[in-house]
Amino acid sequence: NGGKAGDDPAILVGKGVCFDTGGISLKPGAGMEDMRGDMGGSAAVVGAMVALATRKAKANVVGLVGLVENMPDGDAIRPGDILTSASGQTIEVQNTDAEGRLVLCDVLWYAQKHFKPAAIVDLATLT
Repeated sequence: NGGKAGDDPAILVGKGVCFDTGGISLKPGAGMEDMRGDMGGSAAVVGAMVALATRKAKANVVGLVGLVENMPDGDAIRPGDILTSASGQTIEVQNTDAEGRLVLCDVLWYAQKHFKPAAIVDLATLT
């Protein structure tokens, strides 16, 4: 809240898949140790918020990050499952390695529902 009172905020949204095996739709083992890079969007948002706060920027900016891991286990999402997003829409999972899009859509919905954004900037690695 460094900007004028009453100004609608700019919102930075970051996708953060902290470790991504692909879930049940498992990625190949070679290079699995590098599957931490899918959190780049959330890391950029956190870095931007630190920079804005440190320099006492005169701007109303909200930073939101969606953080998740995608690992196979007994409770893992399976292809064919139907999920309900934060907005209430249902989504059929075809491939469990598309979790980042689900996280991002929920955070974008949250930003619009709980704030009156002047702008939304989303930062995410999507393949």
